[in-house]
Amino acid sequence: MKLDHIAIVVKDISSSVNWYCENFNAKINYKDDTWANVSVGDTTIAFVLEGMHPPHFAFDMTGTTCTSEKTHRDGSRYEYIKDPDGNVVEKIWWPE
Repeated sequence: MKLDHIAIVVKDISSSVNWYCENFNAKINYKDDTWANVSVGDTTIAFVLEGMHPPHFAFDMTGTTCTSEKTHRDGSRYEYIKDPDGNVVEKIWWPE
């Protein structure tokens, strides 16, 4: 198990992607009008619009038993849970 990504809510996908590219030399993995994913070194950051997904961090659960029927548009399966303080944590299973 490893940290898969951190997702933050932004006001404008393109502006956020451009800022991270200019300031941290981010590499764009995926980008559309509602969602983007960039790599900064070994860290992946997802940018989401308000109401699309909660701000969260995700652990790659691939190799363990998948407990969710929910599927992202990229084919990964996921489950959102909350820690004792209400922070959202995503369990994500990538297609093998």
